[in-house]
Amino acid sequence: MRTPPQTVLVTGASRGLGLGFVAHYLRQGAVVLAAARDPHVPTLDQMSQRFPGRVIPTELDVTSERSIRDLGHFLAERETMVDLLINNAGISVDEELGQWTAHTFAETFHVNAIGPAVVTQVLLPYMRADSLIVMITSGMGSLELAINAEGGLDAYAMSRAALNMLTRRLAVKLAPRQISVIGVNPGWVRTDMGGAQAPLSVEQAI
Repeated sequence: MRTPPQTVLVTGASRGLGLGFVAHYLRQGAVVLAAARDPHVPTLDQMSQRFPGRVIPTELDVTSERSIRDLGHFLAERETMVDLLINNAGISVDEELGQWTAHTFAETFHVNAIGPAVVTQVLLPYMRADSLIVMITSGMGSLELAINAEGGLDAYAMSRAALNMLTRRLAVKLAPRQISVIGVNPGWVRTDMGGAQAPLSVEQAI
C-alpha cells in the first residue's frame, strides 16, 4: 500500500471536495498546499492555526497562466517537491439547449480541462518518480453512458470528457518517468456544485 504522501497540492481547496481533501491529508500527516483563487477563507485559516506549518494557503487561478506560473515559482523558491497533485478545481453551469452561450462553454472548458493541463505541466518539474496526479472527473464525462443528456449540464459533461482524454494521454506521456495519472469520479456529492439533493457527504466521497 502507498504510504501517505509527504506533500499534497490540492486545487480548488477553499470549499467542497477540495477542502475535504485538505482535511483528509492533514489527518494523514501530510503537508498540504491549499491552492485556490481565495486561499484565505476562514476554514483554511482555522486549519492553518490548528496545523501550523502543515497547511500552506496558496493563491491560484487555474484560468490564468500567470497565476499558474507563479505557483511554479513559489514551489521553486521553497524548494518544494509535490508527491500528490489533486486537480480538483471545477465549475458547473446549468444551461438548457436554446440558452447555450459560448462564454459558458469556454469558461467551463478552461476551468475543468485546460486548467488541469497547464497546472500539471507547470508542476511536473517539482514531481519525482512515484508521484501521483489525480484528476477529479465525473460520470457525466462518460461518452458511453451520456448521463442526464436531457438536462442542461452539457458544457460540464463535455469538459469532463475532455479531462478524461487528458488523463489518458498524460498517463502515457508520464509513464516513462514513473509518474502515475488517474481519473477519480467521487460520485454525486453534497457541495455547492452537487447541490443539497446529492446522496454523498464530502467525507464519504473523500
